[in-house]
Amino acid sequence: MLQTTTLPGRPRVVALLALVVALALSLASVLVAPAAQAATWSLTGSGGGTTTAATGKSLTVRYLKSGQPVRGATVTLQRKAGTSWVKVRTVRTGSTGRVSTTVKPTASTTYRFRTSHATSGGVTVLVVPVRFAISGSGSGHGVGMAQWGAYEQSRSGRTAAQILGYYYPGTTVSTANDPRTTLDVQVLGPPSDSRTTTVLAVGSGAWRLMDPAGAVVASGGAAEKVTVGVAPSGVTAKVTKGGATTKSVSARSSLTYEWSGTRNYQPTGTKAVATVAGAQGTYRNGRLVVTKRSDRPNVVNQVVINTEYLYGLDEMPSGWGASSNRGAAALEAQAVAARNYAIVEKVKGLKSTCGCHVYDDTRSQHYTGWKKQGGSWGSAWVAAVDATVQDGTVTVLRDAEGGFAETPYFASTGSAGGRRGTATNTEVFGTAALPYLAHVADTYSAKAPGNPYLTWSDSITQATARSVFGLASVRSIAVTSRWSSGQIKTLTATSAMGTKVSRTKTADGWRTTLGVRASWVGSLSGRSS
Repeated sequence: MLQTTTLPGRPRVVALLALVVALALSLASVLVAPAAQAATWSLTGSGGGTTTAATGKSLTVRYLKSGQPVRGATVTLQRKAGTSWVKVRTVRTGSTGRVSTTVKPTASTTYRFRTSHATSGGVTVLVVPVRFAISGSGSGHGVGMAQWGAYEQSRSGRTAAQILGYYYPGTTVSTANDPRTTLDVQVLGPPSDSRTTTVLAVGSGAWRLMDPAGAVVASGGAAEKVTVGVAPSGVTAKVTKGGATTKSVSARSSLTYEWSGTRNYQPTGTKAVATVAGAQGTYRNGRLVVTKRSDRPNVVNQVVINTEYLYGLDEMPSGWGASSNRGAAALEAQAVAARNYAIVEKVKGLKSTCGCHVYDDTRSQHYTGWKKQGGSWGSAWVAAVDATVQDGTVTVLRDAEGGFAETPYFASTGSAGGRRGTATNTEVFGTAALPYLAHVADTYSAKAPGNPYLTWSDSITQATARSVFGLASVRSIAVTSRWSSGQIKTLTATSAMGTKVSRTKTADGWRTTLGVRASWVGSLSGRSS
C-alpha cells in the first residue's frame, strides 16, 4: 500500500494523482520515440562528351552513403545495348568514394554505373572519326586541256589542232610572228627559297661573269665555281678553285653568268650546261641573271620564249612522242598551249615578287631546262616544239576576237561524282567566264593507257574538318552539290550533336582546302584510326 505524506495546505490524494500523471507522460514519450533513420545511397557518374575512338574518354563515378564516401566498394560499369544494359567492367572506389575508368567505344555509347544499392544516370560518350578517308579521281584543276585525254586522242589519230579545238572550244589554231624575244624564268629565289647564297658552275666548257654594263668581271671553266651572295648595295661574287678563293667581285646591282655554247657566248670548245645550287633544273640555253630581292639572291634564266623556254618545259612525258606510243600530236598540242601561256605572261610584264615573267614550278609552268631537253626521249619533245615553229612564225591559239587565248591545262579529268569532263574557269577559279574555257565531256582520259589518276585515296584529319566547318566536332561529311564537271561544290558536315554546316567553294578552292590531287571527290568517310 502506497504511503502518502501530508503536505501543508494540500490533500494527500492530489499529490498522488500528480505522481501518476508524471509517470504516464514519461512512459508515453518512450512509446512514441521515432525509429533510427534509414541510410541513403548516392551513385553519380560524369565525364561524357565528344572524343575519338583512339583517344577514348575518362568516366568518373562517386559513391556516397548518407553523404559520406563509400571506400573500397565494387561498382559495375555498364553500356547500353538496344534496350538492355551490358556489363563492361567492375571498378573499386578509392578513399574519397571516387574512381575513374577510360572507355574507348567505336561508336557513340551511353554508360551507367551500378551497385546493389544505387544506379547512376546515363553518361553519353559521342564518338567522332579520327580522320575522313577521301576517295577521288583525276588530277589538277580541271580547266582546259586534259593531258591524258590529249594523249588518248593522239593515239586515236587526232591532230594537235583537233585536240586543241576540242578542249578549247571556239578557239582557232593560227600563227604569230616570232621575234625571238626572251622570257625571264625564276629558277631560284624568293618567295619560295630562303637561301642567302648559291653556287653557279658548269660541268665542262667555259663561263664568264659580267656586270650591268656588260663588262666581264670574272671568267673560268669547270674547275672554277662562282658563289653569289648579297650585300646592302646588291649582289656579290666569289670565284673559288679547289676550295681557295681566286677572285672576289664587289657588289653590283646585277651579275650575268654566261657559258659556252649559248647564243650569247660561243668560244671554241665544248657546249656547257650550267647549274645553280638549289635549283631544280640545269641549263643549256640562255643566260643566268642574278639580282637581290628580299635580301636573297634571285636567279632568272633568260631564254627565247618560243623555243629555248619550251624545250625545257617538263609538263608532258616526252616518251609519248615515241612512234610506238603515237602521242606526238599530244606533245604538239602541249607545246602550243604552253606557248600561249608564256606569251600571255610575257605581256603582263615582270612580277614584282621575283623580277620574272614566270616561275619554274606549278605556280606557272614546270621548267627544268636541260634536264627535260637532254633527258629520256627529250628529242621527241624538242621535235614536237619544232613542229610548231615555222620560218618567222609560230603556232598559237587565238580566241574569237583574234587575241591569244588563255590556255590552262591539267593532267586528267576524274569520274568521281558520276560525271567526267572538264570544268569552266568560273567553277574552278571564280573568274569571269571565258567561252572557250567551258565544260566539255572527256571520256578520253579514262581510256588512256597507263593513266595513274583513274582512282586515288587521301584523307583529312578531324582537326582539319573542325577548322573547315567551324564546328567543335565533325561526325560526318557529305557531298551535297557538284559543279558541271562533277567536281565538288558544296560539302555539308554534321557535328556529334547533330548540328549541320555547309560550305560552298570553287572546285580549286576545295582542292586546295582538302589538299587533294583534284576535287573530283566521290565521298568522305569517317575512320576511327
